[in-house]
Amino acid sequence: MFAHPSTAAFISGVRHRSPGLVQALAMVACAAGIGLWGALLLAPLPLPAPAALASGPVTGPNLAPVINWFGGNSARLRLEVVGLIASGPHGAALLSINGEPPKAFRTGQALAQGVTLSAVLPQGVVIDQDGITETITVATQQPAQPGFIAAPPATTGR
Repeated sequence: MFAHPSTAAFISGVRHRSPGLVQALAMVACAAGIGLWGALLLAPLPLPAPAALASGPVTGPNLAPVINWFGGNSARLRLEVVGLIASGPHGAALLSINGEPPKAFRTGQALAQGVTLSAVLPQGVVIDQDGITETITVATQQPAQPGFIAAPPATTGR
C-alpha cells in the first residue's frame, strides 16, 4: 500500500512542527495557571459576616416615666453586698446594683442618681438615698465544714 504523496508531506510537516506546538500549549497552560493563582492569591479578603443577633443584656421596657410620675427621679435600687474590701471612713465594698456584675465602690461614691455609699461597716454597708439612710448587710453564707469531705467513688466508662 502506497501512501499518497501529499499525506506523506503532511505527516512530515507535523513531525517537524510538533515540538513547537507542544511548547506553545505548555506556555498557554503556564500562563493560565499563573493568572488563576494570581487572581486567587491577590483577591481582597471577604468582609466578616454581620452578627445575627446583638449579644448583650436584655433590656426591659423604659420605666423612667412611671418612676418620675410616682416617686421622682430616684427609684429604689436592688442592691446586694457581694463583699467588703475595707471598713471605716475610707472603706470600699463590692456591690451588685440591679442584678449587674459586682463593682467596687468607695465611701462617698455615687451608686446612682441620688444614691451614695455613706459608710462601710464590718458587717455591711450604709447607703443614703435622697436623705434616707439604709443599712444593708452582707448576704450570709454557710461556713465551710472543717476537715475532709468524702468524695463519691469514681466511675469509669467501661
